[in-house]
Amino acid sequence: MTINLNKNLIPIAIIIAGALIAGAFVYINQEGGGALSPQEAAEKAIAFINQTIEEDVTASLVSITDEGEIYKIRLKIQDTEYDSFITKDGKFVFPYGFNLEEQTQEETTPAETETPSYTSLDYFAQCLTEKKMKFYSSKNCPWCDKEKELFGDSLQYVTYIECVDETTGGWAKECQEAEIESVPTWQLPDGKMESGFKTLEQLAEVSGCPLQ
Repeated sequence: MTINLNKNLIPIAIIIAGALIAGAFVYINQEGGGALSPQEAAEKAIAFINQTIEEDVTASLVSITDEGEIYKIRLKIQDTEYDSFITKDGKFVFPYGFNLEEQTQEETTPAETETPSYTSLDYFAQCLTEKKMKFYSSKNCPWCDKEKELFGDSLQYVTYIECVDETTGGWAKECQEAEIESVPTWQLPDGKMESGFKTLEQLAEVSGCPLQ
């Protein structure tokens, strides 16, 4: 079988792909035998590869190294070098190799903990908290609910104080101590209390926190 090789950079795996068995290796010798010397193995692999490419294009040996159970062969075809592998008995040529130890390590290494994804509103809410602002509210307050809707999930970053004691139904102690008379009420950075619904833009203005 002849496989045409153009002058572009073509991996050695593609050059001998037509002769691959099970997509992993090429069987080049059906006879048994002992281990080949590095030079013998290299000559055998190169001879096989040269049979599969055009007559005017040849593979030449650059280097061969002992990898334990196999030899690693560095080949040169035209101006490009490629790595290939051959078993020491000369029966199988591998167009490429996989380091199973590295792959296993990658698979078993715990994935890095993902950094929480923050929105600009999250940062805005955090900024309000850093400026010592507090949101005094109540679950039974329609205007408080509207204020909460402005923040959505980012409300978790706001210092929120519930003013209705669920046990007694009366005013919570913290709200009494802060002398909160109605909700919603915001404690501003200077400690001043301002009652009434506020838009995000109004909160940005009194706090100095950027709203994007």
